[in-house]
Amino acid sequence: MTNDRRHTELGWAPEGPRSDAASGSPTGQPGSPAGYHGAPAPDPQTGYPVPAYAAHAQPGYPAQPYPAQPQYPHNPAGYDPAQYGQSHDPAAYGHAAPPPPPHSAPSPYPVYNLAGLAGSSGPQPPPTTTPREPAIQKAAPASARRVRFIKLTYLHLFLAILAFAGALRELMTQPFLVAKISVPLTTFALGGRWNWGVVLVAFMAVSWVADRWASGATSKLTQYLGLAFYVLAEALIFVPLLAIVEWKTQAILARGGAEPHIVRDAAFVTLGIFTMLTLSVVISRKDFSFLRGGLAVASGAALSLIAMSLVFGFSLGLVFSVAMVLLAAGYMLYQTSQVLEHYHPGQHVAAALALFSSVALMFWYIIRIFLRARD
Repeated sequence: MTNDRRHTELGWAPEGPRSDAASGSPTGQPGSPAGYHGAPAPDPQTGYPVPAYAAHAQPGYPAQPYPAQPQYPHNPAGYDPAQYGQSHDPAAYGHAAPPPPPHSAPSPYPVYNLAGLAGSSGPQPPPTTTPREPAIQKAAPASARRVRFIKLTYLHLFLAILAFAGALRELMTQPFLVAKISVPLTTFALGGRWNWGVVLVAFMAVSWVADRWASGATSKLTQYLGLAFYVLAEALIFVPLLAIVEWKTQAILARGGAEPHIVRDAAFVTLGIFTMLTLSVVISRKDFSFLRGGLAVASGAALSLIAMSLVFGFSLGLVFSVAMVLLAAGYMLYQTSQVLEHYHPGQHVAAALALFSSVALMFWYIIRIFLRARD
């Protein structure tokens, strides 16, 4: 069989008529069957040309625009695998043909009922999560750590205040501590303005070291040592002031006056102001970090006035004490907002020390105000 004959059986036909004396076919194609006359005639129903290979289509199948491709296991185009040495039996390839799925079996693919029709079968897509859920899940542990940090900070502040009050009571009432520590310290501090300047410089140095231990050290033991060191330094520097309060109280009682309760009333006022300022920050949720620069300038001005009073020998009166109470209140606002928003969750010891320093500063100058008011 020639190539021209094979192409004709597969449906190839020339585009135009030509004569071939050898074949006697009107198309000029050797061995062309009757009915192939060059260009295909149009279909009376569709109006499109019908290709020549449409005459070979099997009964029951419509004419296709392209030669049918072999399909397995169905063979709608009449393709015979045995012609090319192939077998119809799937077992010849080492596997059995899968049985056709029953019509009642559910589809293995999810059915999306976009039109809202009832009775759809098949697995439905899993519910989607909103974009905020992962953020909430991540933020929940951070919020819990912040709450735990705040609780630990104010617990340590409360313990520091109790330790401060206990240390002052022992220093003012324990005979051994009074004889060995309180009396010598008070005598030296009140011996002259330069002596008091030395006490202040020593206190500032101790405060700096304690703050470095509490905030910069990685060891918990060092942080607690820094807080304890600062509480003890505050108790010691309060001893000369409480000695003056005791002398003032004795003078008032000697004149027939009532007990002034200077220390007790100053403590109540200090705790009341601290509580109100703390609640104002917590309720308003306002960040007072902007006070940092102003507080630094005000602290520098206060230290300059104290140094000038030591050098020139003038007394800092009631106005200065009131201004220092306001400065301590500003520090309370700033440090409370830092505790609520900015401190690292592992710095509860340093945060407690900062708050305690503000409470002690306010307590000191409120005592001075009461000393002047109850003269």
